[in-house]
Amino acid sequence: MSEHVCPQRNVTEVHESKSQLSRKNFLTAIAATAATLGLSGIAESATAATKKYKVCSTKDVKVGSANIFQIAAAANLMVLVTQPKAGVFRAFNPSCTHQGFQLSGISKTNLVCNVHGAQFSTNTGAVTRGPASRALGKYTISQTGTTLYISL
Repeated sequence: MSEHVCPQRNVTEVHESKSQLSRKNFLTAIAATAATLGLSGIAESATAATKKYKVCSTKDVKVGSANIFQIAAAANLMVLVTQPKAGVFRAFNPSCTHQGFQLSGISKTNLVCNVHGAQFSTNTGAVTRGPASRALGKYTISQTGTTLYISL
C-alpha cells in the first residue's frame, strides 16, 4: 500500500445547487437557524456535515489495492481508499481500531495492520482477524467522472 498526498490545489469543495431539496440544504437550514439562536456548536457541526472533498482520481486506486490520501482542505484528514472490485470504491479511516496505528499493508482482500496483525475487509472494513474487535470507520465516497469524493 502506498501513500499519496493530493496536492492542495486539487482539493476542492463541491457545492450543490441550493434550489434542490437535499440533505445538504436541510443541514444548511439547520446551521443557519442554530447560528441565529446562538447555538454555534450545532451550526458548525451541521455545516461541516454538508461538505464534499476531492480525494483522488479513480486511476490512483487499482483494482484489489488500497492507497492512503491526505485531504488538506479537511484539516489534513487521512483517508484510505480501496477498490475491492472493478468500479467499486470504499473509503475508511486508515487507523487500526485495536490501538490506532496506521494500516500499512494489504493481503488479498484484507487491509493489514503490521504492528499487531489485525486485518480488515477491503470491501466492508469489518474485522477479519484480531486483535482488533471493531470495524474501521467508514466515509461516504462518491464518484463524478474519474474523480472520487468523500462526504463529511
